[in-house]
Amino acid sequence: MASSESRKPAASRPPPRDFLAHLEAYLARRDGVDKLLKISRYAARLALAAGPPLPPAASARLKSFESSVGLSRKAFRLAKFVQSLNALRAHPRLPPPLALLAYGGEGVYYFVEQFVWLAKAGLLPAHLLPRLQRLSAWADLLGFVGSITIKLEEVARMESSIKKLLAEGCGEESEAVMTMRDKLLLKRMSMVQGVADAVMALGDVTDGKGLLGSSTLMASAGLLSALISTHKNWNSC
Repeated sequence: MASSESRKPAASRPPPRDFLAHLEAYLARRDGVDKLLKISRYAARLALAAGPPLPPAASARLKSFESSVGLSRKAFRLAKFVQSLNALRAHPRLPPPLALLAYGGEGVYYFVEQFVWLAKAGLLPAHLLPRLQRLSAWADLLGFVGSITIKLEEVARMESSIKKLLAEGCGEESEAVMTMRDKLLLKRMSMVQGVADAVMALGDVTDGKGLLGSSTLMASAGLLSALISTHKNWNSC
Protein backbone atom coordinates (compact mmCIF):
# COMPACT_ATOMS: atom_id res chain seq x y z
CA MET A 1 0.00 0.00 0.00
CA ALA A 2 1.35 3.45 -0.85
CA SER A 3 2.17 5.73 2.03
CA SER A 4 0.02 8.72 2.80
CA GLU A 5 2.73 10.99 1.37
CA SER A 6 2.38 9.39 -2.07
CA ARG A 7 -1.32 10.35 -2.08
CA LYS A 8 -0.57 14.01 -1.50
CA PRO A 9 -1.28 16.31 -4.41
CA ALA A 10 1.64 17.69 -6.34
CA ALA A 11 3.33 20.65 -4.72
CA SER A 12 1.78 23.88 -5.90
CA ARG A 13 4.10 26.19 -7.77
CA PRO A 14 4.54 29.73 -6.42
CA PRO A 15 2.77 32.42 -8.44
CA PRO A 16 4.93 34.10 -11.10
CA ARG A 17 6.80 37.17 -9.95
CA ASP A 18 6.40 40.56 -11.53
CA PHE A 19 8.85 40.50 -14.45
CA LEU A 20 10.31 43.98 -14.00
CA ALA A 21 10.78 43.51 -10.24
CA HIS A 22 12.47 40.16 -10.91
CA LEU A 23 14.66 41.76 -13.59
CA GLU A 24 15.68 44.54 -11.21
CA ALA A 25 16.72 41.98 -8.58
CA TYR A 26 18.65 40.02 -11.21
CA LEU A 27 20.52 43.05 -12.53
CA ALA A 28 21.40 44.13 -8.99
CA ARG A 29 23.66 41.07 -8.78
CA ARG A 30 27.18 41.18 -10.10
CA ASP A 31 26.77 37.70 -11.59
CA GLY A 32 23.55 38.73 -13.30
CA VAL A 33 25.17 41.51 -15.29
CA ASP A 34 28.31 39.45 -15.89
CA LYS A 35 26.34 36.62 -17.50
CA LEU A 36 24.44 39.02 -19.76
CA LEU A 37 27.79 40.38 -20.90
CA LYS A 38 28.97 36.80 -21.42
CA ILE A 39 25.95 36.03 -23.62
CA SER A 40 26.65 39.16 -25.66
CA ARG A 41 30.32 38.31 -26.09
CA TYR A 42 29.92 34.70 -27.19
CA ALA A 43 26.90 35.44 -29.37
CA ALA A 44 29.07 37.96 -31.21
CA ARG A 45 31.91 35.47 -31.43
CA LEU A 46 29.58 32.77 -32.73
CA ALA A 47 28.17 35.15 -35.36
CA LEU A 48 31.72 35.82 -36.54
CA ALA A 49 32.70 32.15 -36.57
CA ALA A 50 29.61 30.33 -37.82
CA GLY A 51 27.49 32.87 -39.61
CA PRO A 52 27.71 33.94 -43.24
CA PRO A 53 30.64 36.21 -44.08
CA LEU A 54 29.99 39.77 -42.98
CA PRO A 55 31.05 42.93 -44.78
CA PRO A 56 34.55 43.99 -43.60
CA ALA A 57 33.26 47.04 -41.75
CA ALA A 58 30.55 45.08 -39.91
CA SER A 59 32.99 42.30 -39.06
CA ALA A 60 35.49 44.81 -37.64
CA ARG A 61 32.80 46.42 -35.49
CA LEU A 62 31.62 43.05 -34.18
CA LYS A 63 35.19 42.01 -33.33
CA SER A 64 35.73 45.32 -31.53
CA PHE A 65 32.49 44.82 -29.59
CA GLU A 66 33.45 41.26 -28.61
CA SER A 67 36.88 42.37 -27.41
CA SER A 68 35.46 45.33 -25.48
CA VAL A 69 32.87 43.18 -23.73
CA GLY A 70 35.55 40.65 -22.77
CA LEU A 71 37.65 43.41 -21.19
CA SER A 72 34.59 44.81 -19.42
CA ARG A 73 33.86 41.41 -17.86
CA LYS A 74 37.37 41.25 -16.41
CA ALA A 75 36.93 44.69 -14.81
CA PHE A 76 33.49 43.74 -13.53
CA ARG A 77 34.91 40.70 -11.68
CA LEU A 78 37.42 42.62 -9.57
CA ALA A 79 37.93 41.04 -6.12
CA LYS A 80 35.65 38.12 -7.01
CA PHE A 81 38.38 35.80 -5.74
CA VAL A 82 37.19 36.68 -2.22
CA GLN A 83 34.11 34.54 -2.92
CA SER A 84 36.35 31.50 -3.43
CA LEU A 85 38.35 32.28 -0.29
CA ASN A 86 35.15 32.41 1.75
CA ALA A 87 34.04 29.09 0.26
CA LEU A 88 37.29 27.53 1.50
CA ARG A 89 36.96 29.22 4.91
CA ALA A 90 33.48 27.72 5.28
CA HIS A 91 35.14 24.37 5.99
CA PRO A 92 35.84 24.09 9.74
CA ARG A 93 39.22 22.43 9.15
CA LEU A 94 41.48 21.83 6.19
CA PRO A 95 39.21 21.64 3.11
CA PRO A 96 39.00 18.25 1.40
CA PRO A 97 41.28 17.90 -1.66
CA LEU A 98 38.49 18.32 -4.21
CA ALA A 99 37.20 21.49 -2.55
CA LEU A 100 40.74 22.83 -2.36
CA LEU A 101 41.21 22.10 -6.06
CA ALA A 102 37.84 23.57 -7.09
CA TYR A 103 37.75 26.72 -4.98
CA GLY A 104 41.52 27.17 -4.89
CA GLY A 105 41.79 26.99 -8.68
CA GLU A 106 38.82 29.30 -9.09
CA GLY A 107 40.26 31.78 -6.58
CA VAL A 108 43.68 31.86 -8.26
CA TYR A 109 41.97 32.32 -11.63
CA TYR A 110 39.94 35.32 -10.49
CA PHE A 111 42.95 36.81 -8.68
CA VAL A 112 45.26 36.55 -11.71
CA GLU A 113 42.52 37.81 -14.04
CA GLN A 114 42.73 41.18 -12.27
CA PHE A 115 46.31 41.55 -13.49
CA VAL A 116 45.34 40.31 -16.96
CA TRP A 117 42.81 43.14 -17.06
CA LEU A 118 45.42 45.68 -15.91
CA ALA A 119 47.85 44.48 -18.58
CA LYS A 120 45.18 44.64 -21.31
CA ALA A 121 44.10 48.07 -20.10
CA GLY A 122 47.69 49.28 -20.47
CA LEU A 123 48.57 49.85 -16.82
CA LEU A 124 50.94 46.86 -16.60
CA PRO A 125 53.64 46.07 -19.18
CA ALA A 126 52.25 44.16 -22.17
CA HIS A 127 55.06 41.58 -22.05
CA LEU A 128 53.55 40.19 -18.82
CA LEU A 129 50.28 39.33 -20.53
CA PRO A 130 51.16 35.90 -22.06
CA ARG A 131 52.45 34.53 -18.74
CA LEU A 132 49.51 35.91 -16.81
CA GLN A 133 47.03 34.44 -19.29
CA ARG A 134 48.68 31.03 -19.19
CA LEU A 135 48.67 30.97 -15.37
CA SER A 136 45.05 32.10 -15.38
CA ALA A 137 44.05 29.39 -17.88
CA TRP A 138 45.74 26.60 -15.90
CA ALA A 139 44.14 27.73 -12.63
CA ASP A 140 40.76 27.93 -14.36
CA LEU A 141 41.09 24.43 -15.81
CA LEU A 142 42.17 22.87 -12.51
CA GLY A 143 39.30 24.60 -10.75
CA PHE A 144 36.80 23.15 -13.22
CA VAL A 145 38.26 19.65 -12.84
CA GLY A 146 37.62 19.84 -9.10
CA SER A 147 34.21 21.45 -9.50
CA ILE A 148 32.97 18.92 -12.08
CA THR A 149 34.15 16.01 -9.92
CA ILE A 150 32.30 17.41 -6.90
CA LYS A 151 29.12 17.87 -8.95
CA LEU A 152 29.33 14.31 -10.28
CA GLU A 153 29.39 13.06 -6.69
CA GLU A 154 26.48 15.33 -5.75
CA VAL A 155 24.42 14.12 -8.73
CA ALA A 156 25.05 10.51 -7.70
CA ARG A 157 23.91 11.26 -4.12
CA MET A 158 20.76 13.01 -5.34
CA GLU A 159 19.86 10.13 -7.64
CA SER A 160 20.35 7.73 -4.75
CA SER A 161 18.12 9.87 -2.52
CA ILE A 162 15.35 9.87 -5.12
CA LYS A 163 15.52 6.08 -5.44
CA LYS A 164 15.36 5.79 -1.65
CA LEU A 165 12.29 8.04 -1.47
CA LEU A 166 10.55 6.01 -4.15
CA ALA A 167 11.45 2.76 -2.40
CA GLU A 168 9.94 4.12 0.82
CA GLY A 169 6.62 4.63 -0.94
CA CYS A 170 6.79 8.26 -2.00
CA GLY A 171 5.05 8.75 -5.31
CA GLU A 172 6.54 10.50 -8.33
CA GLU A 173 4.21 13.44 -7.70
CA SER A 174 5.05 13.78 -4.00
CA GLU A 175 6.53 17.07 -2.85
CA ALA A 176 9.77 15.47 -1.61
CA VAL A 177 10.47 13.69 -4.90
CA MET A 178 9.56 16.69 -7.06
CA THR A 179 11.77 18.99 -5.00
CA MET A 180 14.68 16.59 -5.24
CA ARG A 181 14.18 16.18 -8.99
CA ASP A 182 14.23 19.97 -9.45
CA LYS A 183 17.50 20.18 -7.53
CA LEU A 184 18.92 17.30 -9.55
CA LEU A 185 18.06 19.04 -12.82
CA LEU A 186 19.80 22.23 -11.70
CA LYS A 187 22.85 20.27 -10.59
CA ARG A 188 23.05 18.46 -13.94
CA MET A 189 22.77 21.77 -15.76
CA SER A 190 25.53 23.17 -13.58
CA MET A 191 27.69 20.17 -14.47
CA VAL A 192 27.10 20.73 -18.20
CA GLN A 193 28.06 24.36 -17.71
CA GLY A 194 31.25 23.31 -15.96
CA VAL A 195 32.16 20.98 -18.83
CA ALA A 196 31.58 23.77 -21.37
CA ASP A 197 33.78 26.15 -19.37
CA ALA A 198 36.43 23.46 -18.97
CA VAL A 199 36.52 22.97 -22.75
CA MET A 200 37.24 26.67 -23.20
CA ALA A 201 39.90 26.62 -20.49
CA LEU A 202 41.51 23.58 -22.10
CA GLY A 203 41.53 25.44 -25.40
CA ASP A 204 43.39 28.32 -23.73
CA VAL A 205 45.91 25.96 -22.13
CA THR A 206 46.63 24.15 -25.40
CA ASP A 207 46.71 27.39 -27.44
CA GLY A 208 43.73 26.16 -29.47
CA LYS A 209 45.42 23.19 -31.10
CA GLY A 210 43.44 20.56 -33.00
CA LEU A 211 39.68 20.45 -32.45
CA LEU A 212 40.02 22.99 -29.65
CA GLY A 213 41.13 25.51 -32.25
CA SER A 214 37.61 25.62 -33.70
CA SER A 215 36.21 29.12 -33.17
CA THR A 216 32.68 27.78 -33.61
CA LEU A 217 33.17 25.13 -30.90
CA MET A 218 34.65 27.60 -28.42
CA ALA A 219 31.96 30.20 -29.08
CA SER A 220 29.21 27.58 -28.76
CA ALA A 221 30.67 26.33 -25.46
CA GLY A 222 30.84 29.87 -24.12
CA LEU A 223 27.28 30.68 -25.15
CA LEU A 224 25.95 27.42 -23.66
CA SER A 225 27.71 28.15 -20.37
CA ALA A 226 26.37 31.71 -20.33
CA LEU A 227 22.77 30.63 -20.96
CA ILE A 228 22.85 27.96 -18.24
CA SER A 229 24.35 30.28 -15.65
CA THR A 230 21.87 33.02 -16.58
CA HIS A 231 19.02 30.56 -16.05
CA LYS A 232 20.40 29.53 -12.64
CA ASN A 233 20.92 33.12 -11.49
CA TRP A 234 17.48 34.15 -12.71
CA ASN A 235 15.80 31.36 -10.75
CA SER A 236 17.80 32.03 -7.60
CA CYS A 237 17.09 35.76 -7.26
